[in-house]
Amino acid sequence: MKKIIANSGWLIALLLMVMNLWMWDSQLQFSNYSENNLKMAVLQLVHVILIIAELWLLMQLGRTLKRHRLGRTRVVTTWLVLVAYGAGSVLLQLVWKNQFYFSDLLNAVFPITRNIFPLATAYIIAMVTFPRVNELSEVNRRFLGKVLVGMFLVATVFYNDLWGIKDSQNVLFYLMVMMVGAAFDGIELPDHWRRFVKRWGTVTLLVTAVLAMLMPTISVTIHYDMSTANRFSNLSDGLLVLVALGMFLLQKNQVIGEYQILNGGIYSSLVLAGLPLLRSHYVGFAAGHVGNLGLKILLVAIIAGAVMVVGFVANWCLRRLFSSLAITQHYKRWVEELPSHLMEWPAWLKKFCHRHWPALTAVGVAYGLAVISNLLMFTSWKVNPAGSMTFDNYIYLLTARQGTLLFTALLIWLVFKLVQSLVKRYWLALSIVVPLIIIWGIANRIKLITREEPILPSDVMMYQAYGNMLKLVSAWIPITGAVVYVITIGLGIYLDRKLPVPAPSTKRRCIWTVLTVLFFGSSIFWNHTDSRISTVIEGLGDHPIFYNQQDGARENGPIIQFLNNIDITVMEKPAGYSKARMEKIAREYQVVAEEINKDRKNSLSSQTIMFNLSESFSNPKRVPGVKIKGNPIPNILSLKKTTTSGLMMSSGYGGGTANMEYMTLRGLATANFSSTLQTPYTQIVPRLTKNWTFNQLFDYAVGIHPYQGVFYSRVADYAKFGFNRFYYLGSKYKIIDKKKIGKSPYLSDETSYANALTQLKADKNGTFINLVTMQNHMPYDTQYYKNYSKWLPTSVSEGTDKGTVATYTTGLTYTDKAVKQFIKQINKIQKPITVVFYGDHLPGIYNNSMAKDGTKLHETDYFIYSNTYAREHGARTLTSNTKVVSPNDFMAMVAEQTNSKVTPYLALMTKVYEDLPAVSINTGQNNSTASLQFTNSKGQVVKYSQLTKKQKRLWQDYKLVQYDLTAGKQYLYQLHMMKWESERNRQEIMHS
Repeated sequence: MKKIIANSGWLIALLLMVMNLWMWDSQLQFSNYSENNLKMAVLQLVHVILIIAELWLLMQLGRTLKRHRLGRTRVVTTWLVLVAYGAGSVLLQLVWKNQFYFSDLLNAVFPITRNIFPLATAYIIAMVTFPRVNELSEVNRRFLGKVLVGMFLVATVFYNDLWGIKDSQNVLFYLMVMMVGAAFDGIELPDHWRRFVKRWGTVTLLVTAVLAMLMPTISVTIHYDMSTANRFSNLSDGLLVLVALGMFLLQKNQVIGEYQILNGGIYSSLVLAGLPLLRSHYVGFAAGHVGNLGLKILLVAIIAGAVMVVGFVANWCLRRLFSSLAITQHYKRWVEELPSHLMEWPAWLKKFCHRHWPALTAVGVAYGLAVISNLLMFTSWKVNPAGSMTFDNYIYLLTARQGTLLFTALLIWLVFKLVQSLVKRYWLALSIVVPLIIIWGIANRIKLITREEPILPSDVMMYQAYGNMLKLVSAWIPITGAVVYVITIGLGIYLDRKLPVPAPSTKRRCIWTVLTVLFFGSSIFWNHTDSRISTVIEGLGDHPIFYNQQDGARENGPIIQFLNNIDITVMEKPAGYSKARMEKIAREYQVVAEEINKDRKNSLSSQTIMFNLSESFSNPKRVPGVKIKGNPIPNILSLKKTTTSGLMMSSGYGGGTANMEYMTLRGLATANFSSTLQTPYTQIVPRLTKNWTFNQLFDYAVGIHPYQGVFYSRVADYAKFGFNRFYYLGSKYKIIDKKKIGKSPYLSDETSYANALTQLKADKNGTFINLVTMQNHMPYDTQYYKNYSKWLPTSVSEGTDKGTVATYTTGLTYTDKAVKQFIKQINKIQKPITVVFYGDHLPGIYNNSMAKDGTKLHETDYFIYSNTYAREHGARTLTSNTKVVSPNDFMAMVAEQTNSKVTPYLALMTKVYEDLPAVSINTGQNNSTASLQFTNSKGQVVKYSQLTKKQKRLWQDYKLVQYDLTAGKQYLYQLHMMKWESERNRQEIMHS
């Protein structure tokens, strides 16, 4: 029986040591128990027992590691086991809790330098250093042991952390205790000394236990709190060290648990028990079950036992796996080649770098490119991520965004490996990838400066427009880029001949190809909320900022931000969406349509309607801080006083033309779409088979855009929308009367209206025209107009360029004159014509604060004008709900102004226009679709919570309809909500 107890002593000690690692965690009630009663005394006694067991086992570890020189392979393997368990805990955290943090990954990969588990670090250090203790004489070893014990006793007597070991959770403490075991190894106590140790060891134990149990009372009596309650119940207590040492010495020279120490079983169990990520789960489970203190101690013991079993099983499995792998021998040879002395390391590192210079160069270049491409996203040297503190952007990037840089570098490196696998040349692959990444960064920077957003997947989809996009920048930029690219590739070919690098094998090429596809392909899941891939990407530092693409590019870099925008969710599914609900909505608004149509006399199919998107048109005098002498748009402002007019809340600033166009043609608010969806024209329209648009209510539809038609995929989208003709530069339907003003690169508004007039005169009633002008598009070069100085502002906001504002304003004067002439011309035409004129967004030339002036920076001018003939045949001027509107309101407003009947869908749009405030994106956030904003007729922001119950219900109906048409089952097409009543009746008869 004694032999069994002796041989199992290590097992009991290990169990108690694991318990001691956990029990005093703040999640459990033991460490927080502060009642000065019998339970507290019992807890103190339990603590003393656990501490003695841990100290004794640590001394056993020290004795064993001193006796055996385990070799470098075993030391490195022990470290790798710690890394493997750390990585496993990170993976478990991801799979089980769906949590992943870059810091946890660093802890797993660098467990020693980041000191995540001091005991494991001390164990590995002891493996390397403790065999050296054998080189000391017995006298010196004993002296060393006595000094260490004395250090513990001195610290206990003075209750001061003299040696920095008071909290006991540090490498020095564990090394000191293990060294006590190593120093006193080999002592054979005579019988009288054994009796002495037993007698006084027992006395010391009893005294310490009594003191530990009494200290809570003493602490409360003297200090009125529990501040000194643990004076005699902590791991660094000298008296407890003496008790553990006495037990250690009484073993004679027998090392209990030596086999389990040497084969790694105990180490495996301790690592599994002590790694912070895993320990939090054990402790959390124990904390959430059983309230009774005694039962909770039992529960902790059971969990500790289970972890020990898992540790030994895992160690056995790893040992078997390691011994069976073919790579094991290569690994052992590699480890044995490692330097054995510190002075040998520089030569070894030099040899290693010489042997692996191609891989190291590629990794270094990839990291450098990651830094460069991310730095290019900043337009100043300062950044204030916290809002109140300012940092140098490169300092912020290299410290706070290291995870993002490493991830970007990994992606660039994978691109390099893919290209290398394809071309089979090292230098050629490098010469292709390096300029490609730099050009990508520069292109993103140019777009950030001009449009305040990086390159998005929707831009790439407009492959037909690449040539025309280059015209937006100075010619020398693409020419220089092309020349440098050619020279770099030539240099790569030359280096492949002069300094060849062996091509990767076919097997490796396949591996790199698959890995690259998997990594980049995973981006289609990055925005799946709560998915494991999304969690990992965010844990690496990716902050998928969609509400402000500019900030997203600066935070994540151009590559990651681009990939962030690949995984698109069109729209969150509104509550209650179902076929039955959509049937109910269709019926409700059929009734609304019938009620509206009782007072309407005309039909839209007999009207000629023109939507005129005027590029970047907005009165600059409304912009806070801008003061301009004179009135640049007198004719339009005069016209606005006599017809339906007001301000339109744009969902863009400096860009977003296609989105405003989309809203006017479909009646759908982009603010309702997911923040990952930036351009419906390129992200929604191409994938839908049915795209209802306002022009489909007319017999004939024409699109006119005096520029390239490939931007935003207009050519393909207009065809899907059902336009009969699309006039643009390069189309088979020619733009006529081409005129430019001064040195402006764009065709004038006069040209736009000349082409529109041609269509208005030639086409019959029932025509819809969508005119998108180009004259006032950025950039606003002061060389464009000779007379621009007349409109130089007297003041602007700080950072705004006066010359740019003057050039833009000069362009508006030409628009004003062209509109005046156009209105005169349509008044002469003898058919009902109604024109909706609106600016799509403000130009991105004002350096105002969005947080302060956002609403003003999203207000553009609009008016709806019916010609003389139309007014004589029922058209009227609207006087209510016109001061502030949204682009999606225009179709309902046109129907009301022309006194035309509506479809159920237009009935819904009429209710939205009449009963809800204007809707847009949050104007405090630039160029975003992050959140919704309502603006009332006074230009004041209205919160959703301020809407009435009726308004909230209407808004819910609107969202359900929008979801159905763009992301849902499109039930409304089957329910004929988009059609006239006569068409529905005819189709229902044919269907029956």
